[in-house]
Amino acid sequence: MKKDELAARRHRFEQRIMQERLQITSAVRDWHEATAPIDQGWQQLARYKGPILLGSGVLVTMLSRSKGRVGRMLKRSIVAYTMARRAKKMIGR
Repeated sequence: MKKDELAARRHRFEQRIMQERLQITSAVRDWHEATAPIDQGWQQLARYKGPILLGSGVLVTMLSRSKGRVGRMLKRSIVAYTMARRAKKMIGR
């Protein structure tokens, strides 16, 4: 009788462990689905890490030399960015 009780108890524990593993797997999947947009945004930002670092280095260099040039360069870069976005939208249609 003792062996039967131990075997039944062991079976209940194994079933409980299996159920908890399934719950953890489900929770991890839900977590990955919830954080997917953040991960995608971070990956996109990481893609442009080189140009961002280069641009910020150039900007700091320009700031240290002349403030008038930086303003003009900033305005030109904003205009170029806006034109590129509009061109992309027009080509995409």
